[in-house]
Amino acid sequence: MGLSTLNVYVSKMDDPCGISDRTWYVTVYDCSGKVFQWCNRKYVLIPARCGHVQIKLPPGCYYLKAVWGFTVIRPGSAYRVNHFTDAGIVTLCCDSHQCIKLFNPSAHRCGYIYVRAIRDLVKQKVIKRELAKQTINLLEQVIEGVGGPETFEMGHEKEINKLLRQRLKEEKDGNEKPERPSL
Repeated sequence: MGLSTLNVYVSKMDDPCGISDRTWYVTVYDCSGKVFQWCNRKYVLIPARCGHVQIKLPPGCYYLKAVWGFTVIRPGSAYRVNHFTDAGIVTLCCDSHQCIKLFNPSAHRCGYIYVRAIRDLVKQKVIKRELAKQTINLLEQVIEGVGGPETFEMGHEKEINKLLRQRLKEEKDGNEKPERPSL
């Protein structure tokens, strides 16, 4: 059984096709969400200079994230991080070479997605509407302070919502039965 070679790339901010030119710190997690550890090595905060690092790993399934900075609080056990990438999941086979790119979102994209999640939690009756309203108002002020949600995929929300309303109307009128995921 041979090791796999994983090339990890981090995108430029809000640019899925670009590659960052800064140093990032990649952490590899196992499928239970713990930092992957093998052969007396923890695969945590691995420097990815110019947005790239090559890592040798045994075959398996891994979850990866990267950060662009961190501060050690308790050596070996706790640290604070700044600016996470989106997560990536990769399955590695024996003696394989794989690539994965981690998307580097801007702060307003992250905040905007968080606002949408809070609204969804209200619809599910997980959190109270008043608490959500206060939180959303504050977050929207922060988002506007860093430029609003009009970047990458967030800039297309109006178009997506329009198409969704059209699709729901067609379904209601009986013209089409779109596939719905089973829950």
